[in-house]
Amino acid sequence: MMRQFSVSEINAHIKSVISDDFALRNICIKGEVSNCKYHDNGHIYFTLKDKSSAIRAVIWKTVPKPAFKLEDGMEILVQGQVSVYEAGGYYQVNVREVSRQGLGELYLKLDMLKKQFAQMGYFAPQYKKQIPRFSSRIGVVTAKTGAAIRDIYHIATDRNPYAEIILYNALVQGKGAAESIVRGIQYLDTLGLDVIIIGRGGGSIEDLWAFNEEIVAEAVFCADTPIVSAVGHETDDTLTDLIADRRAATPSDAARISVCELALVLEGLEAYKKTLASFTLKKTSDLRALTKAYSLRLSNASPKNRLDMNKQRLRQIAERLKSAVIASVQTGRYKTEAMSLRLGNAMTGRLNAEKHRLEKYAGKLEILSPLKSLSRGYGYVENDAGKRISGVNETNTGDHIKIYFTDGYVRALVEEKGDVTE
Repeated sequence: MMRQFSVSEINAHIKSVISDDFALRNICIKGEVSNCKYHDNGHIYFTLKDKSSAIRAVIWKTVPKPAFKLEDGMEILVQGQVSVYEAGGYYQVNVREVSRQGLGELYLKLDMLKKQFAQMGYFAPQYKKQIPRFSSRIGVVTAKTGAAIRDIYHIATDRNPYAEIILYNALVQGKGAAESIVRGIQYLDTLGLDVIIIGRGGGSIEDLWAFNEEIVAEAVFCADTPIVSAVGHETDDTLTDLIADRRAATPSDAARISVCELALVLEGLEAYKKTLASFTLKKTSDLRALTKAYSLRLSNASPKNRLDMNKQRLRQIAERLKSAVIASVQTGRYKTEAMSLRLGNAMTGRLNAEKHRLEKYAGKLEILSPLKSLSRGYGYVENDAGKRISGVNETNTGDHIKIYFTDGYVRALVEEKGDVTE
């Protein structure tokens, strides 16, 4: 029966074999940096690769750091020892020294594409669409089995349980990935969604290259629906990130950007409700006071009120006029009575005076009265025309005359005229 070995024994043996290899103890390797990570513990992890292969590498925190920052796509020459990481079962280069060589082929191509699309205006802010504040229907273009969709779904539903997540299962790496991503963008763009998230988890520049393809860049720029790009991690930089309407550091961050937090919305609505209620109460109170003031002014200015006021004024004027008339009449009466008394006294005095004069003149008239003469035997003569005849020359023979006496008259015929001396 063959001897059985544990995994640990096998890894330990392989490590021993590799460690004993003199050529691998001090080796120089040239390659392109990929998937570089500066860890919080001080170690630097990255991958060295060429066109057909890759090897893991690490710079421990105890080793002097390179004078420049390692970045993906950078071509470097490392010196170190190949060793086995037993716990993980893989081999790696423990780097002791690093020197810079140049940029990798893919990074040169990416730099060329960035310049090309920048000149075409694809990165211009004026073409960026606003992400809706209250999105509820979210489209996602990514692989259904990747960690990206799980992170997006978890964050989105946690922020808003009513959010609708529509996934388009796309290839995000390898041959045909760019075409698959384009189909997903174009399909979701026809559904009238609030926002579309495109992306995947982190990886090397080769892993993320589908999001640097020109057809994907064109699809992102031409989409009517706002697009959030969540490709890789914050240190990764793809063409899609630069063209999208909004870039997210991670798929989780894309979910936070795209889906509003319902609890905060409800809190905001409650705050708005209280503010609105307070404002409404104050406004109602102000309007009630204003209405009361206007009502009072309107009441004072109303025709009925004015009519009542005018009636009251007319009654007051009538009362004053009546009092004035009564006073005037009373005064007039007093004046009239006084004047009447004075007039009566004056008339009485005048009558007495005139009576006295009349009596005086009557006495004189009585003396001069024809009747007085008649009573003494004289007569009063008139012709037929009623004209007094004072002398003989005023008559002619044959005239009819009237002779008046105290007790009547006689009618006579003038038969003869003569002189008194005859």
